[in-house]
Amino acid sequence: MNSLSLNTKRGSSFGISIILPLLILCAIGILTLLSTTILPEGGFGDLEIVYKQILFVLSGFILFFLVSKVDLSYLKHWQSLLIIYLPTLVLLIVTLLFAPTISNVRRWLVIGGVQIQPAEIAKLVVIIYTAVLMSKKESLNEWFLFGISFLLTIPYVVLIYLQPNASMSLLTLLIWFFVAFMGLTNPLRNSAVLLVLGFVLGGFLLGTITGSLGWYLLIIPGVILTIFIFYSQNSWRKAVVISLIFGIFLGLFSSVAWQGILQDYQKDRIIAFLNPSETESDIGFNVNQARIAIGSGQLVGKGFGNGTQSKRDFLPEHQTDFIFASFAEEFGLIGSLLLIALYGYLIVYCLLIAMDTSKEQFFSLLVLGVGIKLLFEVFINLGTNMGAIPATGIPLPLMSAGGSITVMTLLALGLVQNVKKESDKTKGDVMLQEEFIDS
Repeated sequence: MNSLSLNTKRGSSFGISIILPLLILCAIGILTLLSTTILPEGGFGDLEIVYKQILFVLSGFILFFLVSKVDLSYLKHWQSLLIIYLPTLVLLIVTLLFAPTISNVRRWLVIGGVQIQPAEIAKLVVIIYTAVLMSKKESLNEWFLFGISFLLTIPYVVLIYLQPNASMSLLTLLIWFFVAFMGLTNPLRNSAVLLVLGFVLGGFLLGTITGSLGWYLLIIPGVILTIFIFYSQNSWRKAVVISLIFGIFLGLFSSVAWQGILQDYQKDRIIAFLNPSETESDIGFNVNQARIAIGSGQLVGKGFGNGTQSKRDFLPEHQTDFIFASFAEEFGLIGSLLLIALYGYLIVYCLLIAMDTSKEQFFSLLVLGVGIKLLFEVFINLGTNMGAIPATGIPLPLMSAGGSITVMTLLALGLVQNVKKESDKTKGDVMLQEEFIDS
């Protein structure tokens, strides 16, 4: 009887626990897109974007099921890493050199009428090779592996930035950092290192942007923490001193970048965020319109198809970057909380599986990376819509119109489900062995 119940549990582990929320999110996304096509005078407009999104979702789920069944252990071999790393690098180079200019940027390759954004592929590739490298710290020095993964990430970050797509390049770098950081041993030491780096870099960065000398005072706690650790923890000395030097270097670089590297429109987005009192005709227009749409939804929203901000084109990019504002206007606070809860469930799902597979570090870091990727994408997009962070071009996964983000999100979650299935299978085998020994 126990064996039968165990097998039943194995069979169900494939699971409704992840497929159901994914189906609900995709359905909400398609319905929201459908709503945005309704004309002010009634009736539907051009439905091509809805049909394409349905095709992207179906393609993504096919990849989800296929990836959930393959043997992921092959990814640990360096030959496999080359197979996924080099083609992605080539795609980014081709995009930079030959992609058509759309809205003054080169971010998409157009193949068969479908736009492909290689930067979305790059984010997942970064997670995979970083997880592989950091899982080899038993045989190689972890800081050496950390450095190698960083050097591999830099070409991706630079090529994405040159498209130009500064927000996506920064997101790619953040995803790498957190996956690599979590792969290091001694989490208490790592947290101290991160605090020192954050204080010093934050002081330089905020001081440069605002022009206020007061922000530079943040550097002082970073220096004090470094001195304290240097004299109290001998084994942490090298790491904390390196983090202080690295923080100063990055801080100085951020000052140079603000003055000579960032484009005016990128500075404008940050300034608009720091100065929320901007008027309707200035650089804060997009965010102001998103806020109006979200606020007008109130508790229960205006109802499907009754949003005015998107219907009358007051809300820019209402099918992509600001689709959350379109949804919130029609379904209100209750609908928004449901949407956030679904994303929260998927993120926690990834984190729990990462904890559950901590003994197999490659799988744990892989799943953790997917969870971090999803967390950042959702946080940045919702933060942009609500004016909590500077405006970026990061779409909302499974909601925003777009094939690359939709397909790559479902593919990444297929990897998560693969790890979950193998973890359940391993646990089941162990339980069967224990039952056999007991009998």
